[in-house]
Amino acid sequence: MKIYNPTDIGDRNKLMILRLIKVYDGISRQEISKRMHLSAPAVSNNVAALIENGIVYENGCDDTSLGRKPRQLSYKGDLYYVISVELMPKKVRAGIADLYGEVQQWTEKEIIVENGVDEVLGQLDSAIDELLEKRKKDVDVIAIAVGVPALTGQNDLNDLFGTYLPEWKNVDLKEHILQKYNVEAIIVNDVELALIGERERGVGKKQTNIVYIKYGEGFAARAIVDGYLLKGNNMAAGELGYYLESLEEMTDEFVCPGRFEKKVCQNIFSECGEKNGLSDLILRAEQGDEAADAIVKKIIRKIAVVIANTVLMLNSEMVILGGDSEIFTEENIVEIKKILEKVCPFVPEVVTSKLGADAPIIGGIKVALDYAEEQIIMLWKS
Repeated sequence: MKIYNPTDIGDRNKLMILRLIKVYDGISRQEISKRMHLSAPAVSNNVAALIENGIVYENGCDDTSLGRKPRQLSYKGDLYYVISVELMPKKVRAGIADLYGEVQQWTEKEIIVENGVDEVLGQLDSAIDELLEKRKKDVDVIAIAVGVPALTGQNDLNDLFGTYLPEWKNVDLKEHILQKYNVEAIIVNDVELALIGERERGVGKKQTNIVYIKYGEGFAARAIVDGYLLKGNNMAAGELGYYLESLEEMTDEFVCPGRFEKKVCQNIFSECGEKNGLSDLILRAEQGDEAADAIVKKIIRKIAVVIANTVLMLNSEMVILGGDSEIFTEENIVEIKKILEKVCPFVPEVVTSKLGADAPIIGGIKVALDYAEEQIIMLWKS
C-alpha cells in the first residue's frame, strides 16, 4: 500500500476537485465539500490555489440557495490544448482539442511508406504543424497522444511499421516529438485508443466489460474487464493476430505478424484472385461475385470463432467491431451472433463502432487529457 505524504494528498485532492468542476460546471465549494467528504477549509484552500493559477474561475452565484449565495466554479477549458494522432503505415489522422475534450480541428495526411522513415515522420510533423497553425496563438499544447500499430511496452515486437520499414525500429517517436515541439508525447497502441474512445464517447459508455475488435490492415483486440483496461504482463493483452486455429499451422519458429492476422488480412484474398485488399473484395461480393462473397463469409466465420473464444475467457457484455467496419454488415453481424449463441453460455451484445475512424483520435484525447490534468495540478507549486 502506498503511503501518501501531505503534499501527495494535496495534489490528489486538487486533481479530484478539478475533475469535479470539469464535470459539474458551476458547482460550489459547499457541494464539492459534500461530494468529497472534505472540510470546508480544505476545499477553500485547494480551490484558492487553482483559481490563483488560472486553472478554474468563479462564475457567478448559485441563485437557488438560501442565505449567502455560494460562488459557482468553472473549469478553464481553453487554458491548454491537447493533440491526438493515429499514425498508420498509409495514413496519419489527428485532432486538436480543448481541455473539455472538444475537438477544434481535424487533419489527415496520406503516407507513402515506401519512401522511408523520413516520409512517415515528415507527414506526422505536417499534421501536427497544421493543427498548431490553426489553434489560438496564445494557447499552448500541453500533451500529444500518438496511437501506433505496435506493442508500446516493447521496442521491436509486432510493430506494423516494421513490416514495411525495417529501419523503423530505430525511431524514438516520443523523443522525436519532444525535441521538435517541446511537448510530452504519450505513445499508445492504436487499438487500445479506439477502445478508450468508444468507452468515452461511443457505444461502450455504459458498459464495464467490453471487447473491441479491429480488423483491417491488421487484426487485434483490446478489452475492458470490470471497468479496467486489460493490459497484461507485456501490455500485449488482446494480440489475437497470433491466434492459432490448429496445430497443423504450427511452424518451427515464432511468426510476426501472427499467423491468423496474415491469413485474414493478406493471404485469404488470393483465394479469389483479389489483389487490392478488403474494400475491393467487399465491392465484388456486393456486385454478386460468388467467389468474393464466399471469402467474405469465410472471414466472418473465422473472426466469429476468435470472438467466441475471447468472450468465453472474459465474459464480456459487449463486443465492438471496428477498423474496416464495412465488412461488418447487419447480415454478417447476425452470422457472428449465431456462432456465439452456439458456443457461449452468455452471449454479449455485438455492435459496430459508433465513432468509426475517429475512435482512436477520441481515445487519444482522453489519454492526453488525463496526463494534462495531472500536469496542470503541478502549476500551483510553480
